[in-house]
Amino acid sequence: MPVLYTIGLLVLFLTLVIAEIIVPSGGLLGLFAVAAAITAVLIAFTVSLNFGLAIVLALLVLTPILLSIVLRFWPQTAIGKEILNRRSNGTESSAPVATTPDGTPLVDLIGRYGVAASDLLPAGRVIIDGHKVDAVSTGMPIDSGDPIKVVRVQAGKLQVRSATAEESQTDMPAESAESIELYNNTDSAKTLDEVNLDDLDIESSPASSIRYP
Repeated sequence: MPVLYTIGLLVLFLTLVIAEIIVPSGGLLGLFAVAAAITAVLIAFTVSLNFGLAIVLALLVLTPILLSIVLRFWPQTAIGKEILNRRSNGTESSAPVATTPDGTPLVDLIGRYGVAASDLLPAGRVIIDGHKVDAVSTGMPIDSGDPIKVVRVQAGKLQVRSATAEESQTDMPAESAESIELYNNTDSAKTLDEVNLDDLDIESSPASSIRYP
């Protein structure tokens, strides 16, 4: 009879371990499982020393194997799917959405073209559809005023690359092209209408003051 009690408690232990993983009980089933394992070992040693050692060895070998099997199939159970969906939904809802200063989501700018407002070495600022936002170059440094294309959003910042000449001519929107033209002409010389001649300190001498030898 002690042998049957030991085997029965061993089966009960394994069953309670599976139930604790599949049906979370706040650790209650786990305590019952530990109690069943200890009782099985104590009864086994009352039979014989070798039988007691065999039960201990069986617990040490079967428990990790059982846990690995149950944990592998647990995500496919109804409770596992429900818990995982809750965690994933909670994570997605709590994650803030990166936006531009006026509230436009950065993901809406993926694939758009713009202009570098500063040197990207690799981080800097760009102008895309009138939005001035922080960005990071994915490749070589980008000079201020060069055309860029948004590749993706990572860590709350735009990842951009240099736009090719073909992209600048064919795929770039008109407003982005105007922004590039504006930055390219920033250092151009002022026209005569923009120059205030009154600010120039030029002294003119009257013709009558000129003496000829």
